[in-house]
Amino acid sequence: MVDVLSFVPMTLGGIVATLVNVLIIFLALVIADKVIAHNVNVKRLLIMALIAFFLAPIIGSLIAGYVAIPYIGLILPLIVWIILGELLIKEADMKTKLKVVVVAFVVYTFLSLYLTPAIISLLPF
Repeated sequence: MVDVLSFVPMTLGGIVATLVNVLIIFLALVIADKVIAHNVNVKRLLIMALIAFFLAPIIGSLIAGYVAIPYIGLILPLIVWIILGELLIKEADMKTKLKVVVVAFVVYTFLSLYLTPAIISLLPF
């Protein structure tokens, strides 16, 4: 069995890092919206960033405990981002939604691999 909370940082530094990452992902979504889609509701983008950033590691850890598929840690968050993009971005067509979601996923992956550990290690608490 996989411990779900081990993938969600529960320390003060982890929570601060997560909130910083959500803010950066939200800004990336807004910029991608302005460049690609031009008409997505900003409130929906913030909700998508919050839900995806917390939901992707939880779902990934639950399924990774039962399935041994290579690169499952990258595939499942992408699926979560695509599903949330389809559900929350109502104003655009499917191709535009996919472009915005892929940009957000790339930023999410970069932040998860590089920025979150750096922020957690830099904070004194």
